[in-house]
Amino acid sequence: MSLLNKIQLFKIRYILFGFILVAVACVLLLIKWELFESEKYLAIANERYQQSIIPSIRGSILASDGTTLAYSEPRFDAYVWVPELNSIEKANIQTREEFVTKVSAILGKDESFLQEKFSGTQLWIKIGEKLTITERDNIGALRNKNGGHLRGIQFQYVNKRIYPENKLASQILGYVMPADNDAGYKGVWGLEQYWDGLLKPQEGYQATEYDSFGNYISIGEDESIEPRPGSTLYTTINKSVQAVLEKHLKSAVERFSAKSATGVIINPKTGEIYALANYPDFDPNIYNLENDISVFGNLAISTPYEIGSVGKVFTVSAALDLGLVQANTVVLPEGHNGCEIISPNPRPGASCNDPERNKSGNTIDCICTFNRKPVKTPITVSSALIGSDNIGLRHVALSMTYENFFDYLVRFGVGKTTRIDLAGESLGMIRNASDWNYADQAVYSYGHGYSITPLEATMGIATVANNGERMQPYTVSKLIDADGKETIFRPKVEEVVIKPETCNTIIPMMNQVYLGNLIENKYKQYSKYYIALKSGTALIPFKDKAGYSNDINATFAGFDASPDRKFAMLIKLESPQVGDLSWENVRIVWLDTFIDIIDILKIQPYSP
Repeated sequence: MSLLNKIQLFKIRYILFGFILVAVACVLLLIKWELFESEKYLAIANERYQQSIIPSIRGSILASDGTTLAYSEPRFDAYVWVPELNSIEKANIQTREEFVTKVSAILGKDESFLQEKFSGTQLWIKIGEKLTITERDNIGALRNKNGGHLRGIQFQYVNKRIYPENKLASQILGYVMPADNDAGYKGVWGLEQYWDGLLKPQEGYQATEYDSFGNYISIGEDESIEPRPGSTLYTTINKSVQAVLEKHLKSAVERFSAKSATGVIINPKTGEIYALANYPDFDPNIYNLENDISVFGNLAISTPYEIGSVGKVFTVSAALDLGLVQANTVVLPEGHNGCEIISPNPRPGASCNDPERNKSGNTIDCICTFNRKPVKTPITVSSALIGSDNIGLRHVALSMTYENFFDYLVRFGVGKTTRIDLAGESLGMIRNASDWNYADQAVYSYGHGYSITPLEATMGIATVANNGERMQPYTVSKLIDADGKETIFRPKVEEVVIKPETCNTIIPMMNQVYLGNLIENKYKQYSKYYIALKSGTALIPFKDKAGYSNDINATFAGFDASPDRKFAMLIKLESPQVGDLSWENVRIVWLDTFIDIIDILKIQPYSP
């Protein structure tokens, strides 16, 4: 082999050997990077690629005047993933000490606080709770010793719901709490739950690349989703009327030692809820501190009860509307003895004071007036309603078939929900007409036996105020979504129950009831207002067995009977211990509330 060839062969071997050395070095470096320094380069990679959630806020709830009843502020919980913090330190990107020093200053905590947090075995540590946007951004702007973003801290968006009026309308609003899966928040009760899907915000997302010095790479692959706030709800709630109602309900519970008080005030022409409240109530800002969970339920829509003599309005309306009686129809020509046997085929000479049985072997069933006093003058349909005479009302009901009477009670709303836009509405109860007997017909005639919620009863009474049309109640008048699109909610007629002529016959009777309740001198001056009213008292059934307790529910329901028809209102006291009958307790609450809303709703005197 020539010298030239030997030189060329040597060069080739030298180059080949060089390639082999480079290849071996590359393999060794790959092994080193993969097995021994993977955490370092993972930290570098994480340093260059940042993902963040762009928060948005839950929609606000506003009163009818546009002022705020509920709103949200974005807040953030700060967490540290300890393995990541360790990896960054091993990679000589930043030290634990500088992280603690810089972050503690913004959190407003001693450095020992974070040092103690990191001293345990927990890997995922919360170091800050409900930080403001400014605090989050200040932490995000921190730099490590190499000039890059301070690493090791992550933020989770949390919602801080604020109710600036505190307890006002709390059972209409509901409250917001962490979702079951810890992913965001959910509405509970009231508007917050019913409209949860529209109030919820849509969070945004952003992924951005940075170089090793922390500078933004403009040609990097950015990904982003724009955040969208929740919709804004405009309600029908009149804050002034709501405050008046809540004040009087609280006073009533304390004054009459009642278990609870409930009130509903609506516009009978539209179904708009001006005010709806119960007492006891709660503050949704600190709902978690409440020990009595019963305060969260909205008794006005969730608790059916027997409304007593308020239901006599439905009975008389039905018989009048069917044309079976007129206001002056005499139903008891000779009056009654204070009680009346309703059992069929009683033995001759039997009386309600007689413990013996009737011909069929059953105990004699009787109904009585509230005071059991005899009435020896003829009783008409009108006098029966004005005097709230149970026996008279039973004879009004006898003019109807079971099917006709049942049909009208259902049309007034008994056994139906109102479909109000609040969470938690319950259904009242009434037996089907095919299952009725003489006792059902009798007790139903004066508002016992069937159950109905306070709101359902309010809407039934308001039907008389609204020329026989039962409206659907609602609390949200307008919705505005994130794009500014408005949805208007307009009044809706649920059912035409009775004819306007029937209403015009009933109203003067109910006005006589109102005038008869203006007993004290301080109330007599309000006779100049044309108000239709009816009271009701009913024993409270046992919850765990058949029969009735000695406690009562006392109810007053009425409306502005002038052509303006400005309001309809129901007040209920559960188990008042002061005052034996409704006129001794709930009457005062109803009248005092009415007096306080006269100027707010601009109710005018009227003489028909």
